[in-house]
Amino acid sequence: MIYKSFNLGVIIRLCIFGLAAAGTGIGLVHHNWFLTPPLMLMAILSCFSLIYFLNSINRRVAFFFEAVTNDDTTLHFPEQVLPRSLHSLHQSMNRLNEHIAEIKIRNEYNERFFHEMLKSSATGLMAVDEMGYIEQINDAALEFIGLPQITHLDLLKQKNTELYEQMQVIQPGQSHTIKVLHNNELRLFSLKMAPLNFGSNHYRLFSISDIKAEMEENELDSWQRLIRVMTHEIMNSVAPITSLSNTLSRIFLRDRKPLPVGEVTGKHISKIIDGLEVIENTGKGLMRFVEDYRKLTRLPNPVFRPIALDNWLNGVGILMKNRLDEEKIDFRIIRKGSQRELLGDEKMLNLVLINLLNNAVDALENVKNKKITVTVSEEPTGRLKISITDNGKGIPPEEIDKIFIPFYTTKENGSGIGLSTSRKIMRLHRGTISVVSKPNEHTSFMLNF
Repeated sequence: MIYKSFNLGVIIRLCIFGLAAAGTGIGLVHHNWFLTPPLMLMAILSCFSLIYFLNSINRRVAFFFEAVTNDDTTLHFPEQVLPRSLHSLHQSMNRLNEHIAEIKIRNEYNERFFHEMLKSSATGLMAVDEMGYIEQINDAALEFIGLPQITHLDLLKQKNTELYEQMQVIQPGQSHTIKVLHNNELRLFSLKMAPLNFGSNHYRLFSISDIKAEMEENELDSWQRLIRVMTHEIMNSVAPITSLSNTLSRIFLRDRKPLPVGEVTGKHISKIIDGLEVIENTGKGLMRFVEDYRKLTRLPNPVFRPIALDNWLNGVGILMKNRLDEEKIDFRIIRKGSQRELLGDEKMLNLVLINLLNNAVDALENVKNKKITVTVSEEPTGRLKISITDNGKGIPPEEIDKIFIPFYTTKENGSGIGLSTSRKIMRLHRGTISVVSKPNEHTSFMLNF
């Protein structure tokens, strides 16, 4: 409708201009000086009218687009105007302006919604541009890094060098574990990164989450398994004691009445002594079990300090030297990667490493060319990894999932708490212990910090 009215206005003005110009030409040819000046003036006026008509619409359209460019949605064109083409044009521009205003309000609402969602997220989120400037960051991320506000990643380098370095090297799809010592408590964070592209702008979105809850859930699962094992062991000890006590009590009963003293024989006394010895031995076994449990549950909280890796490993090697030499074992320490320090409790980690080395020595019994290798390396995620590998008899596949259960042991004189204690110590360090084994070829225990 608009373009039809516009075309009609242009055509009318062109026709007037054409007729006036033609009349002016005819008047000049016939020297009609009476009609020629008015016709010439009409031609000039119609030409200016056409130019003004075209420019007026262009001015309104240009003014409208300038207002849109400046996000001015308050502009309103009068609709009760003539000619009809301007009336329709003003209506259309007003409707378009109202639609743009609605989109703007909706976008502002969505922006506030996502901003509040970002702010209240328990996961720390940080959007960083190509120059290192932080475009967006929520409260959880600020709490994780320990700063009230931050505008550039370089400021993070002064506060947390490890987190800064991990942010520089992490790749999309990777997950790095960051350890932060806060009030003598070791906190464990998971760092991930995803690229974001908006037109010509490129960002890196970092997510930082506290995985303490996940670790506690795994720990709860371990305690539940421990309770099942404890119940099984206690019942196995108490049941025969109860049964034997009942049997011994019946030795001195006849028809539910006490046996006369004169009828008590040496055979009766011998049975009582044997039964009491069995009860004593079973009770002692139960006492040892309870004492082992107390040792497992009374581990102190670790005191975290920087540990020089080379000095620590060499020191453990010296402690194990006599036994390694007696068993004629080829013992080696292999260092890979650039990490030189470990944050942890050296005394508690000594227990873990010495326990694993002793287990490796035991596994090498009746093996030729005995070898134990301690390898220190760094995983792609940046975590420190210490592997203890031996070429002993290995662990059968059906026992792999059981060896870390408290009090489970395959050794004749084993207590079954060594590996359980080692796992608990590693969890106190926010680390993990795992094992891979190929029977009669090799077994590797991995400590991941």
